[in-house]
Amino acid sequence: MPTESVNSTGKRLRFAARWFALAACAALVLPWWTVQVPLSSFSPFVALCSALATHAVGLIVLLGVPAFVLALFMPRWFCRFACPVGFLQELLGGPHPHAKTRWLRWPFFGRWFLLLTLGGAVVGYPIFLWLDPLAIFSGFFSAWRQPLTAASVCAGLALPVALLFDFLLPKAWCMRICPLGAMQELMVVGRRLVRPRTRCETDGGAEARPRHSQALARRSFLAACVGVTSAIAARKVRGAPPPLRPPGALDEERFTGVCIRCGSCTRVCPTRILKPDLGKHGLAGLLAPVADFDDGYCKEDCNRCGQVCPSGAIERLTLAEKRRRVIGPAVVDLDVCWLAEGKECTACIRACPYEALKVFSDGFDTRPELILSRCTGCGACEAACPVQPRRAIRVVAKPGILPARVKKAEKSGKSD
Repeated sequence: MPTESVNSTGKRLRFAARWFALAACAALVLPWWTVQVPLSSFSPFVALCSALATHAVGLIVLLGVPAFVLALFMPRWFCRFACPVGFLQELLGGPHPHAKTRWLRWPFFGRWFLLLTLGGAVVGYPIFLWLDPLAIFSGFFSAWRQPLTAASVCAGLALPVALLFDFLLPKAWCMRICPLGAMQELMVVGRRLVRPRTRCETDGGAEARPRHSQALARRSFLAACVGVTSAIAARKVRGAPPPLRPPGALDEERFTGVCIRCGSCTRVCPTRILKPDLGKHGLAGLLAPVADFDDGYCKEDCNRCGQVCPSGAIERLTLAEKRRRVIGPAVVDLDVCWLAEGKECTACIRACPYEALKVFSDGFDTRPELILSRCTGCGACEAACPVQPRRAIRVVAKPGILPARVKKAEKSGKSD
């Protein structure tokens, strides 16, 4: 068979494989898809960094292992056959014939992003994990399931920005920016460095390992050390006021690093209480999910957010475990509470699925009383409270920001 015919057949098969991969990726992020398998879980970059950061290897993390193994033997196979972002960039092409050569002298930023993230993952804060292409693709589709707000628009901009970047400089994103592509390259280089010498290499005097291997190792070690230092510094950056995170979320010091902003949790939340943060709680948590109880609450029979989190930022909890996890304490503002003002209102008490609220009366004052040991901070009371614009009961991240009258009541032992 002529070489030209073989090459043409190979190109058609590769093109068909890429269309199939794009359709499969789109199916996993569409809202009607019922199988809760996060797209980003198939990324070896996410799998490795999340395992290092969370010190756990779950079922979702294991989904990235096949791609990891294949990358050892097929250079950039994921980029060539499976990456939806790379395929969309390829379909768009570029406007200028000379644009393809503009980036050839650029440094390999993706390699630095990879090493910095791996170094940060060692101390629990993988800095650039959100640059994973599958997270970018998933985040775009997840963003538009939310009501159109500035936060949802920003959450969906990563994919258009990546496509525009590659439209102006074709293949620059894949070859110079993407950490997943850089990871596949380094895996192949590492396999070559550790392979045994052949007789030809030994007898002929040829170097069995590339001359730059020692320099590459030094640069890699330096980048990883910088990643560790940067991660330690980034973990100390916290916003104010502290945010409410989904049940089972890691502590705030690690959550903002491990979360990849893929939008999987916001997409599957049945009550739409999880929304991307637009920096209200600090730059470190930009576009990470926060809980908002204005129009709904965290249902006691739902644990979907943890089931679909591909990075381990939200722990996979059973329903029984989830009901014991506290998002934050609910507190009553007696200054605006209708029941405390003598009106007939028990909306929060009736709405609480954990029976953590009751009516307290000493013959003079009547008010809602919280049984703190039962409260999970699900937000049902806050969502049901009719007081506007400031709810009389709300869930907070820290007990230290309670209204003054509630603090006084707690100190006197009147609150449970």
